[in-house]
Amino acid sequence: MISRPNSSWGICGHESAVEQLQRAILQNRISHALLLAGPRGLGKTAIATIFAKAISCLNPPAPAMPCGECRACRKIDRGVHPDIQTFDLASQAVTSVKAGGKNTGITIETVRDVASTSALRPIEGRWRIVLLDDAETMNEVAQEALLKTLEEPPPSMLLILLCDDIEALLPTIRSRCQVIELRQAPRADIESALLERGAPEPLAAELASLSNGAPGWAFRAVKDAKLRDARLQAVEQAVSWIGAPTYDRLVQAVRLADDFSKGRWEPLERLGIVLSVWRDALLIGAGLRDRMTYQLFADRMAGMSAEWSLDDLHRAVQSVQTGIRDLETNVRPRLAMEAMVLQWPKPSRATPTPTLTKASTR
Repeated sequence: MISRPNSSWGICGHESAVEQLQRAILQNRISHALLLAGPRGLGKTAIATIFAKAISCLNPPAPAMPCGECRACRKIDRGVHPDIQTFDLASQAVTSVKAGGKNTGITIETVRDVASTSALRPIEGRWRIVLLDDAETMNEVAQEALLKTLEEPPPSMLLILLCDDIEALLPTIRSRCQVIELRQAPRADIESALLERGAPEPLAAELASLSNGAPGWAFRAVKDAKLRDARLQAVEQAVSWIGAPTYDRLVQAVRLADDFSKGRWEPLERLGIVLSVWRDALLIGAGLRDRMTYQLFADRMAGMSAEWSLDDLHRAVQSVQTGIRDLETNVRPRLAMEAMVLQWPKPSRATPTPTLTKASTR
């Protein structure tokens, strides 16, 4: 009988994902390709890193548990382990600038570098581990080039793809990987994790609320006030959009649709915030104000939603969910966004006309 470790690797809110990876280690059934998918800030890099430590650790204190102190663990923490290499837009930028090219997506040249690195034998451990971040930015040609490595993997290769938008990857890529989709973490779990890391109680509560279920974002925002300010601006943008007259709602919908053609991630994140705001309005209407995500906007949302019925609010929530699905399945962005906002209830007569500006969610 295979024993189970009694730790979640210190990962916040992703117990199921951790259990899958630990089970693979315990059963010696590690896939040659792993795909960690989910919106930015959920902790994909943290999970990939500790998984690499768990299969590389020289002195594991328990099965599938890294010690964090051995030579291999320390090298991984410092990013200098010879058997582990990361490719992403940041590392590619160095080459792109030298070559005079753009750096808007993972290129076929980078994919070829991934393939050649994967073919190398490990130096210190059992596995040659290659992390490919920003995988959703690969165009179709680059993804097809990656297929050869996935179809004919070297025996000691472990390729870990990190992807913000799984729908941007070809089905043939997804089918050749062990796919683990990360979900939003409960707010209470994020707040507890922040408190354990020494964050003051009021700040922990505020960041857990603003995180929208992304613990990685919350951990970074503790040390980076600009992240917090950007998120507050993004929520302000969403609240203003919801409270705007119908014409202004449509104008903003068209702007967002046009942004989607330049890059998928930011518009989808902004829609995720809009979805949370509508859910907050629904919770207020149901008398569950204490369960809101964005407590800082509770009074303003209460005033805006006073004239909307629960049916109105439920229909608005569903419209945003449908809009997100439409964008992910390649419905024309303008059509999807216009159809979405036309399902929203008419703005409250008591709501002043807001000034709509584009907010950064970075």
